[in-house]
Amino acid sequence: MTALALPEGAVIQFRYEADYVAPALQQIVANKKALGETALLGFIADAETQTPFVLPIRMATIIHAENVADMFILKLRVGGYPDPGDGPMNLSEIHMESAKFYARIVQSNGGHYYPATNKFHNLHLSSDGDPAQKWIGIVRRLALHTTFATSYFVRIDQPVSASRRKVSFDDLGALHLSDGQSVKVPVSFYSTQYSEGTRVMLSCVTDGTFLKVSSDDTYDVALRYDSVEFWLQPRTELFDALARATIKLTCDPLNGEGSVPPPLTTNTYFPVVVVRSRSQLAIKIAGTAIGAFLVALPAILGQSSSLRLRVVVAVLGALLLAYSSIAISRVSGG
Repeated sequence: MTALALPEGAVIQFRYEADYVAPALQQIVANKKALGETALLGFIADAETQTPFVLPIRMATIIHAENVADMFILKLRVGGYPDPGDGPMNLSEIHMESAKFYARIVQSNGGHYYPATNKFHNLHLSSDGDPAQKWIGIVRRLALHTTFATSYFVRIDQPVSASRRKVSFDDLGALHLSDGQSVKVPVSFYSTQYSEGTRVMLSCVTDGTFLKVSSDDTYDVALRYDSVEFWLQPRTELFDALARATIKLTCDPLNGEGSVPPPLTTNTYFPVVVVRSRSQLAIKIAGTAIGAFLVALPAILGQSSSLRLRVVVAVLGALLLAYSSIAISRVSGG
């Protein structure tokens, strides 16, 4: 669910015990040759049955790979969605194609199945085209499996600034925003079913100090599919800060515990680096200096100058000092 939801450029992390990583891939990680390689994320279920279910869901790039004790940690920067194209849309055909793909994976890895492997049949997948159309093609197929039959799928689009420019993530998957640079985060959701006995809630959560939600932070989901925007407002002027935005979709029975297990939900986040605005800080400091000078100027001018002039200059200086003091202390004051 997280791999499907994250915006392009964000980072997702996987941990595997060594037994679940193909020996050839372990060697590639040990030789530090995995970085920059393209990865394919997929959903595989019922692998060793007569009806396996295999579906590619996301392209990614490996940005970090290491072996810690008996664990392998992989960090991947998610890319586009693979185009399902003319792939099967009914369950029986998906089972048939999945059985072929799974058999090739086992054959390529010496008769063993490894969830993390670098040896699998080339699917000739492309991430070109409309991301929304490819995403909907993937989730409609996923919903055919019982695991996701009643689930709501979430897709977070690239954040967009007030000037309608897309804001991209850095190489480590963090979004960089300057103080006062508000952004809109478009979020879409989709489900093949709608349950009247379940309350579905979509929400956006931040730390509330350095990054705030400046729109409604919750949305009652009353449809099977729709889109909503969350507005984020960064706030810091004394130092750079690290925050994060969390997008959640929860499903709760309206009358306590339900008779059936709740569907899978989405809880995903991405880090946001809030960078203080150097230009705004310089203006505030200049305003403080000018204000202090204007307050002191009447004493410098002495009694020989006009009383009206001295009062006006002192008031202007006080106003500048008050504005600069309030603006600079805004973060520390909450």
